[in-house]
Amino acid sequence: MTPIIVDNLLPVGYADDIERDLKQTGFNWYYIEDVTNPKYGNNSGFVHPAYDYGKSPSEWFPYIKPLVYSIEQSLGRKIEELYRIRVGLLLPSLDDKQYNTPHVDFLWPHCTACYYVSNSDGDTVVFNQHLSDAGTDINNESLRLYAEDTNFTVKTSVAPVKNRLVIFDGFNFHASTKPKQHDTRLVITVNFK
Repeated sequence: MTPIIVDNLLPVGYADDIERDLKQTGFNWYYIEDVTNPKYGNNSGFVHPAYDYGKSPSEWFPYIKPLVYSIEQSLGRKIEELYRIRVGLLLPSLDDKQYNTPHVDFLWPHCTACYYVSNSDGDTVVFNQHLSDAGTDINNESLRLYAEDTNFTVKTSVAPVKNRLVIFDGFNFHASTKPKQHDTRLVITVNFK
């Protein structure tokens, strides 16, 4: 699947409301040591799990869920199953890392959509490498080793522009990038079938 980029996804008023609400003091953020994979431990950030399959959704889910309908409209088909909606917040970094650790979000077939809440730097990098390149006996540890040992090549790099959406095959390794010129990088990631 070639990555799909959609600009001006949402009506301007809704896009502005989402940005304002995620930046308010009443929005709950949770620190995690690694936004890519708990086994890596070197890509820290903050998340808000709006929806996670099999768990109770957050109080913000009804407000964020309409984003799913816009994704369906962009794809021209209904989403069969929603796996996760996670709001992510990355803070600036002084390190010289080009991007966070390449990863896949799940070990079963899925699509990944990243919606950019505000203008920032810190591209989403989608690589040519696919989960099938990592072998047949896949688990978190083998993925960590694969990520450490692979010379990843970039398929596309998508800048976080407010109200932009990128959709790609979830089995393509991808990585976020911490901002260097902005205070925050705010992204809503939707994983689905």
